[in-house]
Amino acid sequence: MPASGRVLEDSIRLSKIRKTKLTLYIVQAVMLVALGFILVFVVGGATLKPHLYLPFDSFLAVVVLLLLIICIESFFFRILEIRFARSTSARHLMAKNSIKRSLIIAIVAGIAVLILGVPSMVGGIESTGSKTLSLSTHADPPSFFSSDSFALTKTAEVKVLSTRVVQVYLLDEEIFSQYYYSEDSMTLMYSYRLNRDPGSYIVNQELTIAIPNEAGHNKYYLVLNDMDNPGTSATATIERDLSGTFTGVMTLLLIALVVTNIAWVAYLVPIERKYSSGSIYK
Repeated sequence: MPASGRVLEDSIRLSKIRKTKLTLYIVQAVMLVALGFILVFVVGGATLKPHLYLPFDSFLAVVVLLLLIICIESFFFRILEIRFARSTSARHLMAKNSIKRSLIIAIVAGIAVLILGVPSMVGGIESTGSKTLSLSTHADPPSFFSSDSFALTKTAEVKVLSTRVVQVYLLDEEIFSQYYYSEDSMTLMYSYRLNRDPGSYIVNQELTIAIPNEAGHNKYYLVLNDMDNPGTSATATIERDLSGTFTGVMTLLLIALVVTNIAWVAYLVPIERKYSSGSIYK
């Protein structure tokens, strides 16, 4: 076959490879949008009213998984593109750019793994979501949510401190709204409290209240009962944990992303060196 015919044939094949790759990426983008809608609104139970709640933790894990799949697909297409490139310079440039892109992805994913894998860093992220509330019979009971609006952190426990013995009741929003402002409300609060285990509501200097591990975005109230020592107040610290999706599944996917891209770089380096000598790109 004449050289011009070979170049033309390779050009047509290269064009078909790129069109196939673009089509595949568009299909995957549509799939990502559909999966995002299902995970956030159908499975995750997202709400806009009365409280904004858009659980993105599972969706972000799916994004990382899809990014890993796209990386593997791009490796396959890049091999074909290098094979059917029309010149040594083009092959060298393709390999060089692919190496650079994979190194950037590996570095970014590696930094994310360090952030999610180092306990001190995870603790720093969790501490930013913690807050302190004041409890007193002279003010309305404070409230908090079981997670943030995007389900990135979840409330694990509440630590209550008081100088003298008091009682603290954990109530959900429905019960609180229905009974708190009624007659004999404190008796009803005691009856409907969520912290029902023995000793889980009496604050003797310090008390830790475990928060129910329920899905969704639930609002809770802390009601103080100072009948043992009238006028005594208390402080409550809301302790948050990073979503288990981040510290578990997403961390594993990010590690896989790092390993995959480093392996791809190791594969491409000899190819890039092979074509660098005859390339016009340096």
